[in-house]
Amino acid sequence: MSAEQLLGISLDELRAREQSNPGPTTSREFRCDECGARCTRLTEGGEAGHRYDCSRRLQRTGDERVCPSLDDLDRGDGE
Repeated sequence: MSAEQLLGISLDELRAREQSNPGPTTSREFRCDECGARCTRLTEGGEAGHRYDCSRRLQRTGDERVCPSLDDLDRGDGE
């Protein structure tokens, strides 16, 4: 079955949508100025969806989430 039959769009349109960078779709979604990721404001506070190296990304530590410190970031040098 083709994309046109399944989705009602052409293959070119499907490829364009796969490559697109969608914007926020709800009032809780936004584009981070620092990392450029599409993020979500959580109902209990904080934000989800930031890229790994973003200073606004929350770090999971068991049941709690905390902002990462500079020592927590992987700089790619194994240190």
